[in-house]
Amino acid sequence: MTKTLYLHLAWGNLRKNRGSYLPFLLACMLLIFTVYSFASIALNQGLTQLPGATAFAFMLILGLVVVSIFAAIFLFYANSFLIKRRKKELGLYAVLGMEKRHITKVLRWEMNLCYLASMFLGLGLGLLLNRLLYLLVGQILSVPLPLDTSPNLKALGGTALLFAGLYFLLKTYNSFQVRSVNPMALVHGSQVGEREPSSRWPFAVIGLVCLIGGYVLAQWVRDPMSAIALFFIAVILVIIGTYCLFMAGSLTILKLLKNNPRFFYKPKHFITVSSMLYRMKQNAAGLASIAILCTMAMVTVGTTVALYNGTEKIVNTSYPYDLAVYSSDASSMEEIREAAQSAAQESGMILHDLMTYESRQTTLGFQDGKLIFPPHVSSMGLNEYANTFDACLLTQDTFAQLQGADFTLPKGSVGWWSQDFQAPAALEIGEIPTTLLPLPEPTFQVSMRILGSNNLVYLVLPDEAAIESLLQALGEDPEGKPQRTYTLQMNLEGDLPEQEAFVELLESRVQTESIERIKLKASQRADIQSLYGGFLFVGIFLGFLFMMATALIIYFKQVSEGYQDHDRFIILQKVGMSHREVKATVHAQILIVFFLPLVVALCHVLGSLHMVTLMLKALSLSDAAYVALNTFLTAAGIAVLYTAVYLRTARTYYKMVRF
Repeated sequence: MTKTLYLHLAWGNLRKNRGSYLPFLLACMLLIFTVYSFASIALNQGLTQLPGATAFAFMLILGLVVVSIFAAIFLFYANSFLIKRRKKELGLYAVLGMEKRHITKVLRWEMNLCYLASMFLGLGLGLLLNRLLYLLVGQILSVPLPLDTSPNLKALGGTALLFAGLYFLLKTYNSFQVRSVNPMALVHGSQVGEREPSSRWPFAVIGLVCLIGGYVLAQWVRDPMSAIALFFIAVILVIIGTYCLFMAGSLTILKLLKNNPRFFYKPKHFITVSSMLYRMKQNAAGLASIAILCTMAMVTVGTTVALYNGTEKIVNTSYPYDLAVYSSDASSMEEIREAAQSAAQESGMILHDLMTYESRQTTLGFQDGKLIFPPHVSSMGLNEYANTFDACLLTQDTFAQLQGADFTLPKGSVGWWSQDFQAPAALEIGEIPTTLLPLPEPTFQVSMRILGSNNLVYLVLPDEAAIESLLQALGEDPEGKPQRTYTLQMNLEGDLPEQEAFVELLESRVQTESIERIKLKASQRADIQSLYGGFLFVGIFLGFLFMMATALIIYFKQVSEGYQDHDRFIILQKVGMSHREVKATVHAQILIVFFLPLVVALCHVLGSLHMVTLMLKALSLSDAAYVALNTFLTAAGIAVLYTAVYLRTARTYYKMVRF
């Protein structure tokens, strides 16, 4: 056989099976477009000129790795569906005289044509929308992009090589499928159903234990560090539990329905239950995959949207003032203050809320009712981090100065204020029982020198000697003894370039060794927005890909079910079942089967919310209600999209089974 004949047969096969191959090519095209887009932006030289470019590029590379792994898994899933659908056709080729090596060559040419078509369309779409994507990135980062919009040859070559490798693996898999079975097995391969297992109880028990374990783990964690450490374990448990319960629980429910004569012996119920019962293993795996993909889409998009929308909340919490200057030298603070006022007069910068104060800033914790220096975070056990907090130690005079009101502590007490962290009822410092006095709501905010993901607590003591005594009573700090920090903080007017020019002028008027650190809020905002913008950009693409995979799995499953049910429904209609009854049966089956994953996905999102909120707290977003709102609004949008897919596939399935 000549190459021309192979090519002709391959092209004819693709045309005859276009109903199955067009969705496959569409998925490949979108995967290629996504990979090229990520690589093109990450490798663009202009990206280095952006604030927070390193963080944004890292997010793109991470997204590129995830998409590449996802592409490999999804392409193998879709290809296995296509091969199973065509086993009868390939078997007929063998019966008519074609050798296995000839069939293999035809399949290879089909894959070659698919590769060329998807690569042309995917890269073409990437090149066409290149400038639009750069504008989208600029909008997310809120900066004009100095990016080169010409085609990126490295991204083009890397994308082509990646998918050439994936298609080579697909061709190898297809060749193995053809060579490993006899022609008659190929003829009947597409009609081979799933056998009902003799027992599902072991799977049911395993699934229930894993699912409960994952949910309990997600609710048990109490701090961001433990949530991050245990998140992957909880995810694996939930995935295993979902698959096992779909495979075991669904079969058990169907058997219970079958054993209920009042329910089972009705036309729509009889057909639905009987049709699903003997193919439940295949259905269960697909439905569990749909549930997991929906959950991934909801959590990924919901959390990244919450992070990005909460950027301003995060910035204002972490940097309460536009500028904070830190020094460890008390004598230099007056010099720095005068330099700031002088620089403001020269540059025309207007200063507001200028204040100077002294504090000690450290991390403290509770253990058995005692105030302690906690061990380093790397040596903490699970949930021990929840007992720690970021402490700002102030004298009562400093607190009164910042509060703008007289304040005096009763003898033997320590002032305490925190928005979220609950102090124990009884407290010991060293071996001395101490009374905690709740402080009035502060009218000020302290600019913390070192940002953490922990709760902020103000501890107020009578004087500096009392602070020294407290620190000595706590023993040795693993991080080193907290030093006195002198802070000058203020609010500024003007945009980022004007504020940066003011800071440069301030630094030029003060001895460098006098300033320990300077934090400019506008500059930090740009860095944070770049990082969380990268999260959002990658999250949107991943969510889109997860939903695309969900839609195609639903479509493939409906097509597969439609082909298998076609002959059955024709027989039923010929013996008296009306079109209306067929349609009612179809909707009953699809409602039960395809909305179950959506309900499961929503349950998974609800169960993961506590753990996800704690992990976002590590990124300084601590508003749990805000995270929940963004997540559930995203979940609602995905549920609407899922419903649209259901309505479309229901019509496709009905057309296939109606004679």
